[in-house]
Amino acid sequence: MMIFSSRIPRTISLFILAIPLLYLPVSPAYNTAHAAEKKVVIANGDWAPYQGKDLPGGGPATQIAEEAFATQGFDVEFRYMPWARGLNLTQQAQTDATMLYSYNEERGKNFLYSDPIISLDTVVFYLKDKKLHWENPEDLKGMTLGAVLEYDYGFVREDSGYTLDRVASNVFNYRKLAAGRIDALLEERLVGLETARQEGLGDSITYHPKPIKSVPYHLIVSKENPRAEEIIQVFNKGLSQLKADGRLNQILQITP
Repeated sequence: MMIFSSRIPRTISLFILAIPLLYLPVSPAYNTAHAAEKKVVIANGDWAPYQGKDLPGGGPATQIAEEAFATQGFDVEFRYMPWARGLNLTQQAQTDATMLYSYNEERGKNFLYSDPIISLDTVVFYLKDKKLHWENPEDLKGMTLGAVLEYDYGFVREDSGYTLDRVASNVFNYRKLAAGRIDALLEERLVGLETARQEGLGDSITYHPKPIKSVPYHLIVSKENPRAEEIIQVFNKGLSQLKADGRLNQILQITP
């Protein structure tokens, strides 16, 4: 009579015990954390024709951000809100990024900047029946200029002696200009033309061709955000891919 030992070598028993672990489902907590790592929340705003919740695809800037992150396997959630709120929430890392912003030293202390997305001109808009000409920075002093909260207008700053009447939305400035409550307003050229058209003021408002600022605009991320370096690097890599593919120029085909 043959007797078989009931003892199994330790290495084999450990292997047998480990087999069921290979088939255990990944925990929901892991899936949620992994998904969060591949998602970016961007504070967005209304700045037609470049970005806005009512524009097709959210506007060119929104499309660029979405597609740049998508090339790297990232999903994007856009949250539309007033500019000052979006900037503040991003600085506090309650949203991951915001756009479009030009560089200035004050913001540079708190934010990391992506590679340039687009270069734009900020000009002075005024009523056609009012003559406005400027050559030197001093020519704009003494005027009340419509501006937006948290916007940077280059050399035109309150601490440099300029009078800026700031509001939460640029739309209010066009209405104030039409009512004679401000002398002129500061705005990016195409944005100004589009807003004037939307407000029914396209025939009464014009702009001076000399820009007060010509600079690139970026996506920005707070230095307080623990993922700041990663987000910027991912976006820059995606943006570079859009440029190489010719997709960036295709998206930016905007006419006045």
